[in-house]
Amino acid sequence: MSRKLALHISNYSIGNLLVTISGLVSFPIFTRVFTVDEYGVMNLIATTLALLLAISKLGIQHSIVRFYGESKSKAGGAGVSEYLSTTLFGMMAIALAVTLAWAAVSQLIPTSWWSDPRISDLFLLTSALLFVRNIDSCLVNFLRAEERSGQLNIYNVIKRYGMLALVLCTLFFVARDLYGYFWATVIGEAIGTALLFALMIRTHRFSIYEFSPALFRKMLIFGIPMIAYELSGIILNIGDRYVIEAKLGAGPLGVYSAAYNFCQYVQAVFLVAVGQAVVPMYIRSWEEKGAAETARFVRQTMHYYLMLAFPLVAGVSAVGREMLVVLASEKYADGAAIIPYVSSGMAADAALAIIGAALYIHKRTIIMAGLMTVCAVLNVALNLWLVPILGITGAAVATLIAFVALMSGAHCAGNRLIPISFPWASAAKFGLLSVIMYVVIVSISVANNWALIAIRIVIGIILYSALVLAFDEPTRKTVRAALIGIAA
Repeated sequence: MSRKLALHISNYSIGNLLVTISGLVSFPIFTRVFTVDEYGVMNLIATTLALLLAISKLGIQHSIVRFYGESKSKAGGAGVSEYLSTTLFGMMAIALAVTLAWAAVSQLIPTSWWSDPRISDLFLLTSALLFVRNIDSCLVNFLRAEERSGQLNIYNVIKRYGMLALVLCTLFFVARDLYGYFWATVIGEAIGTALLFALMIRTHRFSIYEFSPALFRKMLIFGIPMIAYELSGIILNIGDRYVIEAKLGAGPLGVYSAAYNFCQYVQAVFLVAVGQAVVPMYIRSWEEKGAAETARFVRQTMHYYLMLAFPLVAGVSAVGREMLVVLASEKYADGAAIIPYVSSGMAADAALAIIGAALYIHKRTIIMAGLMTVCAVLNVALNLWLVPILGITGAAVATLIAFVALMSGAHCAGNRLIPISFPWASAAKFGLLSVIMYVVIVSISVANNWALIAIRIVIGIILYSALVLAFDEPTRKTVRAALIGIAA
């Protein structure tokens, strides 16, 4: 199973990397095409849609992954076709209601409330995205639940670059304004989702007659607490920005945000991929093989996650300053001071998908939401205390403490349901090996930043890989098995 997990992680990592690259490409283009005010309006609408989408999905996107195993095994009383039909048509109905409600509400808000008179019209135009993105989330999570990571990432990458091409063509050849941007976005996302649905109905059965109110109620009971979980997660991730702006001003906030966003890029490409891959796998293991095998799989996954996370944090810390200078400019270099804390916190956050396996399996979403809410409040409180004392480093320390608290709380709560011991020995071993790697590569000095980054990364990978093969027996067994498979 470790080989299959590695395949899924690789698929998600490559897909996330390509999607992240598209964001890096579009960012400097949009900041030049639009005025500062227009760029602010664009982000206001995007943020509003993100919050409304988190609420409108009612957490059902999480239920899709959790209930697939039950529907496949019929342990929950529902076959796959009933599960697919119930989820799709249920989400369609809710999405349509929310879309129409927001379209109406957005037009009732006085135009004088907005700094730009176009905002009301743009809210009406983009309300369609609530419906489209809900359906897209439903279909994408079907693929994730079925562990079709390759097809899922091919779709995400093609859609992302197709959308980018459509938006750029519209801006440069049709309408160089926010109306052009959002019309292209609505049309592009609608086409992408429609094509995915057309492909899926060839292999999946969807029938309104198979909609099950009882199953949908179960999915809502599981999913609704995840709304609080998602909203608290947003506060946990962005709450520090408001404290920094209030206590230190816009300049330190810009430095902090640049370094934080750099860490998020790394997290999105490498660490988030583990959670995307592992959740459907331990759900299937639970349904098919029971508690003992699932606990063994989770422990094994955590071992390999620590093997990846520790050197990633050490490596990002070793090249962080140079990367900030190259990607942003010298004026953001001071943000390198927060990278070790923020990247460590994000590693703890990404581990939640593994550590919280028991809560997810036993559908304890209320506990998950409660933990996230408490840690979000903790993060804001720590920021209020530490930022005036330590500056932006205080915000980074607060982030680390909050995410470690979240991971620890999930482990303690989950251990009561499925005893899964934390691999402390693995953590100590990979932590020590990562420190050795860090000490070696930071001693390397080259005048050119690009060359320095490349040399440190290459030497770091080679050195750490050699150390792991020398001191970690499970990895040696996995490598030997892979080599034998290739030779055969």
